[in-house]
Amino acid sequence: MSNILQNLHQKTFRLETIVTEQKNPFYSIKKSYAREVEVYYYGKVKEEHDFQILVTDFIFSEEEGTMDKFLKKISYLFDEIECKVDAEGNITSVDNLLFLRVRWGKIQADLFETHKGEAVDRYFSQISDLLEDETKLIDFLGSYTMFGLLFNGLLQSFDAKRKRESSDGFTEIMTPIKDGDKIILKISAENLEQTNINDFGGLFVCKGDQFEEGFIEIKKDNFHLKHSLLWVG
Repeated sequence: MSNILQNLHQKTFRLETIVTEQKNPFYSIKKSYAREVEVYYYGKVKEEHDFQILVTDFIFSEEEGTMDKFLKKISYLFDEIECKVDAEGNITSVDNLLFLRVRWGKIQADLFETHKGEAVDRYFSQISDLLEDETKLIDFLGSYTMFGLLFNGLLQSFDAKRKRESSDGFTEIMTPIKDGDKIILKISAENLEQTNINDFGGLFVCKGDQFEEGFIEIKKDNFHLKHSLLWVG
């Protein structure tokens, strides 16, 4: 296991997603969603590693419509995650799944009082299905939108270039570059022509055993997404 993962013990990171939607050539909308995340490492359990993820603060962009407030309430469902992680830094199990299911029942009942309609029903059904399938839930939590900048195999020891298949249908390429006492992990992609993604890339910086910052950018026809992580303490 990478010392970087072990060094996550009681660390705080700021995770942020910025979405820019180009409505037309003259008008775009930018929204941001940031979280302050505390990561606790409790040691090794058999061949895996025990973590707790606590989201202590949510920061949403200023402009909030009805749907933004709706999604904000749902986001609190995933502010406490207990999980196991393998030696490569991938989430393998969610240990408080029953807690999440019970919590979702309460959140759903509360939201049903003010939100009605087929679209809401479909959205609630998707979340319920996600919580009933641990494999899908792990994939969701390991996405860059959620906690993938911390737990998706990036925080392992890299001595040479590696490739892996993305769930979006392309190949991620991870290239380590030594820069003094820092390791810079460059992320690029191939086979994007098989997807609806126009460009994909990112960069992660580790100093010694400390993961300091990183980002992933995804560009589609009308969307530009930037997921970033910063160690804050």
